This record gives sequence, structure tokens and C-alpha cells, in this order.
Amino acid sequence: MDAPKIQAEGQLERAGSARYQYGSHALVPSGERDVRFILRSETVQLREFEGERVRINASLVEGYPPNEGDAKLLDVFSIVLLDQE
Repeated sequence: MDAPKIQAEGQLERAGSARYQYGSHALVPSGERDVRFILRSETVQLREFEGERVRINASLVEGYPPNEGDAKLLDVFSIVLLDQE
């Protein structure tokens, strides 16, 4: 069975926190502080989009998060830069 696909928007930030040891970047929804998604990708250079508002298409990675209530891990397969308002 294929992993569930998710589309989400937000600001792409480097994860860089000991709390999230399972992904390289975080997607922070506009106007929120809570991180819902931690991102990784083998096909998209996420660091090129750091600090930008983006829309991602990704697959949910099974088995994460290790702790209930933590951010979900997404494997990003496409990313689009959103226009700056």
C-alpha cells in the first residue's frame, strides 16, 4: 500500500534541533509556531528553499514520529515557491 500523500504550505526552516532527529527541515504554517511536519527529501534540494514560503507535495513516512504528538515526517517529492504577498 502506498504511503498517504500530503500537500501542505508554510515557511521552510532548517530543523537543526535535537528534538527532531529524523529530518533535515521543518515546515512552519503561516501565523503558527507549532511545527506539524518535519521534512526530508532525496530528490529535492530543500536547503535552496530555506526561509521561503512554499507548497510541498510529500508522502507520509510510516513509523514517525517516534513520540505521539510530535511532528510527522514527510518525504518531499515536489516543492513550489509561493508568491510573497
